[in-house]
Amino acid sequence: LEKIGTRVHMTTKIPILGKISAGYPLYAVEDIIGYTYGDYNEGFDYFALLVEGDSMNAAQINEGSIIIVRKQACVDDGDVAVVLIGDDTTVKRVYRSDSILTLMPQSTNPAHKPQIYDINKDRVRILGKVIEVKIKI
Repeated sequence: LEKIGTRVHMTTKIPILGKISAGYPLYAVEDIIGYTYGDYNEGFDYFALLVEGDSMNAAQINEGSIIIVRKQACVDDGDVAVVLIGDDTTVKRVYRSDSILTLMPQSTNPAHKPQIYDINKDRVRILGKVIEVKIKI
C-alpha cells in the first residue's frame, strides 16, 4: 500500500495460473508459474495466464503475453473472456444469443474460425473477463 498524493494505491499480487490458448482450446491445469502485480479494484478476485497461440493477435494478445482476468461468470457481448470448454480453456471475444455462445478469434491467421457452443448442451462457461494484457516485448 502506498499513498500517491491523496489517492491510495493498492498493489495487488496476482497468481499466473499457467497457460491459456489463444488458438484452439488448451487443457486447463491450475499450476502457479509465477506472479504479476497491478493496481486493480478491491472486492474482486483476479488471476493471470500466459498466452500461447495467435488467435487473438489482432487484439494485441500475442503469444508470450500475460492476460489479467477478473473472475466473473458473465461478460458483455464483445468482451474478451477466458472460457472453459469441458476441461479446456481458451481466450476469445464472446457473443451470446439465447443459448448460443460464440467465441470469436481476432487473428491475422485465417486458420482461426469462430467456435460456436450451445450452453444447454455443451460444457461451456465463462471464467472471467480479460481486463489487461501485459504485452511481451
